[in-house]
Amino acid sequence: MTLRFAWVLVTASLQFASGTVQRFSVFSDPIFLRPSEVHNRYVLPKALPEQIVKQFANQTMHVKSLQLDILLVNNTTGEKTPAPLYKTYNHHHGLMLGSHDDLMQMYKYAQGKDPFDPSLYPNQTDAFQVRELAHAQAHAHASVHGACMMKRRSFESLINSALPQAKRSSVTVFGGASGAEYRGTSSKLAGPYTYGVDSPEGFMALIHFINTHGAPESKKLWECPCTTDRNINISNGTIDGKVPVAFDCSEQLLQERNTACSLATYQGGYRCCEHGVFLTEAPHPRGPIQQIEAKFTFEFYAPDAPEVKSARRTMQPSCCDATQPKLEERSIFTGGNVEYDVPQCAPGTPPEQCEHVLSNIEFFDVSGDNASDSEEEFELVHAWGHQHVGGNGLELYKESTGELLCRTHPLRGGHPTLRLGPAPSETSTTLATLRPHAHGGQVQFHPKSPWSDVPVVLDCHSGEVPGREGGVLDLIAGRWNSTILCLAERRIDAR
Repeated sequence: MTLRFAWVLVTASLQFASGTVQRFSVFSDPIFLRPSEVHNRYVLPKALPEQIVKQFANQTMHVKSLQLDILLVNNTTGEKTPAPLYKTYNHHHGLMLGSHDDLMQMYKYAQGKDPFDPSLYPNQTDAFQVRELAHAQAHAHASVHGACMMKRRSFESLINSALPQAKRSSVTVFGGASGAEYRGTSSKLAGPYTYGVDSPEGFMALIHFINTHGAPESKKLWECPCTTDRNINISNGTIDGKVPVAFDCSEQLLQERNTACSLATYQGGYRCCEHGVFLTEAPHPRGPIQQIEAKFTFEFYAPDAPEVKSARRTMQPSCCDATQPKLEERSIFTGGNVEYDVPQCAPGTPPEQCEHVLSNIEFFDVSGDNASDSEEEFELVHAWGHQHVGGNGLELYKESTGELLCRTHPLRGGHPTLRLGPAPSETSTTLATLRPHAHGGQVQFHPKSPWSDVPVVLDCHSGEVPGREGGVLDLIAGRWNSTILCLAERRIDAR
């Protein structure tokens, strides 16, 4: 039993890719789920391959891309096969790289806490956040983003609470709002841009997976319905005796009386998708157990690669969520509802007019570890959105000029791993793989003084059967140097 908490070496493979880019893969500890059960926790940290640790000791590893694959493990033979979404659904995931001691300290601190409820991580008073809060108030904003759920700041909340200040900058975060729709969507950064990781030793994954194997597609387990097993107490404001992540909807959603904005009308979503719950009525707690592993594949440059000399390290802003309230009304702990219910069209509405559009304006902000001169400009390097089955696309504009920066288009096809049902048919749903719009041009932001406004627009199909949407964007930023900025590529796994 003690081995579960030991530092375990991971089985990994090292490969050479095109040019000087190299590749290696690591596997998480297995998780075990019964039908319709939810896993929503950090998984025990594991070591990176010994060769990688030695190669980058006291050096920066410049990562070009990171891809997740979900694997089903045969309990008898040990064979690992890619899991289609109708067997294992990736609600979202995140990944941290750092020293093994720091990751283990964070892992222990996070036990028993909601990974994306920043109010459970109280240490939010470091010097940067104090300065940022003062800056927001000086610019007539009542509060600051704080630790927004499913964004960089929620990870920062854990890092700040678990680690002393001197060690916080040594942990690199990947993803957050990275869901099933990212499957087949490349995270490869364009040009000289890289994800920088200093002296990496291990990794820790946040895994929010749902065992959808055998569930009818009509149950929509990926939308995390609140079953009758959930004890929703409106007067106490609790679900199953716990206060859920705060509701924090935009004025538009409140005016529309969106059902996802209040516990009194809440039907399903993240707040009913806690670790260990079941998403079907009358679940079988002794049903067959599914063994699942997460496979992470990195592309990186060797320390002596010629590209390292010109590599430009990026950072992850804490923008954007289309559900966020007005700037002056945001909560320091949430800064957005992170989800909403797509309303149903009025009867008789032509299908081409069945759309619901949600828009919002946000700050383009950078992390505390990248605090800089207030006039320094940052550039948007990469952007892709978190949206669900009903989404028609996400758009990102620069508010000061009205310029379209990025547009993500869902690609609805029949790729087996993307289907939400076991067989392709006219009624079977295929999750949208995102294809971000490539934008060429110089797009820069002053993130501090004044804060730059970035509008987010989410366009959803609003047909006969309403859906549940996310509307969160993952952004990667770099310091300004007049380059092609918003760019993403798409790759379909051939398996």
